[in-house]
Amino acid sequence: MKENNNEIISVIDIGTTKIIVLISEYNLEESKISKIIGFGEHLSDGLRNGVVVDINKTIKSITNAIGEAEQQAKFQIDSAFVGISGSHIKGINYSGVASINSKSQPQAIGHSISKDDIKKVLEHAKSINISPDRRIMHVLPQQYIVDDNDGIKDPLGLSGHRLEAKVHLVTSSINTENDILTCLDKIGINVIDFILEPLASSCAVLSKDEMELGSILIDIGGGTTDIIAYGHGSVLQTGVVPIGGEIITKDIAYRIQSSIDQAEKLKRKYGKAKVSLSSDEENISVKGLDGRNDITISEKILSEVIEPRMKEIFELTNIEIEQSDFKGSFTFGIILTGGGSKLDGAINIAHDIFKMPIRLGNPICDFEYEKEIFDVSNPRYSTAIGLAKYAGQNFQNYNELNQNSFINQIKDFFKRIIKQ
Repeated sequence: MKENNNEIISVIDIGTTKIIVLISEYNLEESKISKIIGFGEHLSDGLRNGVVVDINKTIKSITNAIGEAEQQAKFQIDSAFVGISGSHIKGINYSGVASINSKSQPQAIGHSISKDDIKKVLEHAKSINISPDRRIMHVLPQQYIVDDNDGIKDPLGLSGHRLEAKVHLVTSSINTENDILTCLDKIGINVIDFILEPLASSCAVLSKDEMELGSILIDIGGGTTDIIAYGHGSVLQTGVVPIGGEIITKDIAYRIQSSIDQAEKLKRKYGKAKVSLSSDEENISVKGLDGRNDITISEKILSEVIEPRMKEIFELTNIEIEQSDFKGSFTFGIILTGGGSKLDGAINIAHDIFKMPIRLGNPICDFEYEKEIFDVSNPRYSTAIGLAKYAGQNFQNYNELNQNSFINQIKDFFKRIIKQ
């Protein structure tokens, strides 16, 4: 939707513990996001591990976040790019092959590769057999091979007879997507496309060198921990671990008999991921829950709850990396982002487990924003900022035909189910 000769682009980060909405201005002349004009955040209620479990609660959470963003932007949105994650997301490496021979040229002379040839070979790469209740979200090219020449990033204009594309395919559950579509449809929001959240986060956090020379981004969210590996400028693999920072919050609530909300606040303010970094003399006053007496705990007790869970998250992530097809030379090691990465000592534990260089990944925001709106350098907002960047970078590829095709693909699936 256009506003003052700029296009308005909205993104919604639908997480297990929070909903983030960003409304931004897209500069049509420069083909990029120029300014964030609205920000909304609300506790997520109705989702578990990225999957809707209560439609009405989810609608309420999203509505509140949208309303806050619209109030700041002084603009009412009717469409958005939506970030999703969860255990239903699966990644697989695959390849497609297409002939590029030309009838108008001698057989010995290769045909100049066109955009249509590239489109055709990527379509062939999508020919993998997947369950009928799943959809290919992303086709992420890794390299092209023209005849016997591999390692090609852009084959456009090259000559040859055979074009092969090695890709990373990301698939998702159509049922899960439809539940989110249902929620947003009831609010009056049209989904332009679903975007894999760790893919978005990498746009906000990783440098070109990290993508080129090799790195693994670990995004510690509320319900899940997402993994995405890069090398040679392309996505090598993706993965999901079905636990995140929310389980740490619940452990704290159980240990000190507090509300979930209070446990989350204590974790953010006083939490340390390593007991050795905490103090036994630093006391924290905790208000009693439901008439119970107030209690006082030490910072060390809080850390004794946090450290085992943080270790578990990283150990499970390491198992996912070792068992999956995460092959490559990761020169730049591991980058931690997401709300869970902010805990003091998380980098220390990660280094002990992964035995690789580790850094904290703060989002890099290269567009205008009001500093009072939100802290753009906080890794808890990496996905939201990355969604805005990804949407801006790919906005011109999304036209009305693509949008309708995506929406109808899911709706047609459910029509077929009903008829059976």
